[in-house]
Amino acid sequence: MGLDLYAKIEPLLGFEEQKRRLHELFLKKVQALGIKRLLDIGCGSGAFLRMAKEAGIDAVGIDLSSAMVDKARSQGLDCRCVDLCQLKGRYEGAVAIFDVLNYIEPDKIQAFLQCVADVLEDGGFFLADINTLYGFEEVAQGSIWIDANDRFAALEAEFEDNKLLTKMVYFQEENGCFRKESGVIVQYYHDVTLLKQAGLSIIDIDFVELFGDRPDKALLTFQKG
Repeated sequence: MGLDLYAKIEPLLGFEEQKRRLHELFLKKVQALGIKRLLDIGCGSGAFLRMAKEAGIDAVGIDLSSAMVDKARSQGLDCRCVDLCQLKGRYEGAVAIFDVLNYIEPDKIQAFLQCVADVLEDGGFFLADINTLYGFEEVAQGSIWIDANDRFAALEAEFEDNKLLTKMVYFQEENGCFRKESGVIVQYYHDVTLLKQAGLSIIDIDFVELFGDRPDKALLTFQKG
C-alpha cells in the first residue's frame, strides 16, 4: 500500500529536476562502462528506462509497485512487476536509482546484493545511490503539504535510529467528493562500509549534491568478480 500510494504522490513533489540530474549522472557512468544490456531495479514510472532507451541501451525495468509498472508500460517501456530475486536471465549491468537501496532493511541488504550478483554477468557492474546522513537528517526529514486543486497530499518524515519513517495522507476528488488514502514508507541509512557481499566489490564512490550545499547522496559502483 505504501509504495503504490507514494506512486500517486510522487509527481506532486516537484523533484523532477533533481531526478533528471541524477539520471544523467547514472547514464554517463553506464555509458563510460560500456554497458549495453541493462536492468533497472526499482524503475518507478520509467524515466531512466526512457533515457537509456533513447541512448541506444537495451534496458529492462522491474518494480514492486504495480502502479509504477503500469505507468512505465503505458510509455511502451519493457517493465515487469517482479521481485529481483525471482528474475531469470543475466545482464551486463544493473542500476538502482533514487533511494532504492534505502528502502531495504539492514538485515536484508546482503541478500539483496546477492540477488543483484546473480543477475549480473561475470565482470558486470551494479550502480546504486544511497542517502548520506546529511541527506536524511537535513534534506529528507520534515513535513510537506501539497494542494493541487483536485488533489491534496501531506507527508511527515522523521529520522531516528538510522530510520526515516514517512507518514502519508492523500485526498483525490472523485465525483464531487474527496477520497482519502493513508500509508507509511520506511527508509534506512546504510553505512557504505557495510555494503559488502562476496560476489560484489565497490570500485568507485561519487558524492552528489542534489538538494543542498553538501553531498546528500553517494553514487556507488560495484563490480562482480
